[in-house]
Amino acid sequence: MRHKMLTQIVDILTKSNITISDDSLSVDNYKILDESSIISLENCIEQIYDNKGNIIGLSDIQKKQNVRIVFSLYRLNQTGYYETSDVFVRKNKIISPPSYYIQNIGFQNSEHIFIKKYHALINFIQSIGDLAKYKEESPDITTCVIICEQKALILPIIYSGEDVVNIDFPIEEMNYATELFKKNNSEEKLLFINELMEFLSNVTEENRFVYLLQNFNEYYSKSIDSFQYYIRNFSYNKLKSELDNAILDYSKKIQSVINDAQSKLIAIPAAFVLAAANIEFDNILSIKNIAILISLYIFALLIGIFLNNQSSVLNMIDINIQSYKGSFGGNGNVVKDAFILVDKELIKQKNRLFITQFINWGIPALLTLLYIVIFIANISIITSDIIIKILKSCITQNLHI
Repeated sequence: MRHKMLTQIVDILTKSNITISDDSLSVDNYKILDESSIISLENCIEQIYDNKGNIIGLSDIQKKQNVRIVFSLYRLNQTGYYETSDVFVRKNKIISPPSYYIQNIGFQNSEHIFIKKYHALINFIQSIGDLAKYKEESPDITTCVIICEQKALILPIIYSGEDVVNIDFPIEEMNYATELFKKNNSEEKLLFINELMEFLSNVTEENRFVYLLQNFNEYYSKSIDSFQYYIRNFSYNKLKSELDNAILDYSKKIQSVINDAQSKLIAIPAAFVLAAANIEFDNILSIKNIAILISLYIFALLIGIFLNNQSSVLNMIDINIQSYKGSFGGNGNVVKDAFILVDKELIKQKNRLFITQFINWGIPALLTLLYIVIFIANISIITSDIIIKILKSCITQNLHI
């Protein structure tokens, strides 16, 4: 019904010369083509005059008659007709009417920049209303009280049509904030709310909303920056926590390799001492000595196999660490710094295994060398004794001759 009346009014007004004065709108020299369409607008009409200036009633109008119709602007506004965008905004600050016609814009044109700004603003205001803990509504002003983290902000929704026209920021920014405020609680939403309260806290109450519209781009940028800062800190703390756990895990793995080896590596010096204590130096080529030497090589072989296994485990841990560090991409430097101690410990343990392997094979090699030296020394002594005996024999024979 409302839409039909508005359509009829717009049809009349767009085909006539209109004059606006005070609270009325006059249509001059309007030719009646359909009496019923005029009668249906009875509630909006104040007076009808014939071409002689006489007041006539709705029942007296005739088809093709030229008349002057005086409409009540108040009642026209109720049907959805508004003479200017400022009047439209003043009458519809919180909720957009279902249908309307703005004289200086045209019938509800959703592509008009003013309409786009207005609808974005209305949606934003409604999202502010949803945020408000308390809301006081009066015919002229709606006041929202926003409470967050023990802070409160009183925000009267006061603005004009001119403020809508003067919006110079991308309305996508306001749409983003609107959608964010409509969501369930999130860190980004809370940051936007806190930034809003901080942004308007030093502005007088009656100027807060207009100040927000005039500086919305600054508010939006600060809110985005705050969220990005939060994300960076959150990501860093999350990364640090993950790295700490990974470092602890890899450190345990490295230590477990060494702990497993320690109990077995104690046998190396014990075997050397035991072998050295049982060598028969006066009979270096005795079966006992040869058995001791062979046993040492067998022992070194077994220990060597064990040490190679431990070294392989450390190499696998090293590969896993390098792969893990490489998985962090752009955070490579942070990860590299965090793993400095782990890398140093890994290198240290590899060096220790290498030294142990050297000692493991060095002991039987040294003992073998000792055997050879003693054997050569014994051979030299035996050879000397033989030579001396030969010389003595030759001397004795010469004396007899």
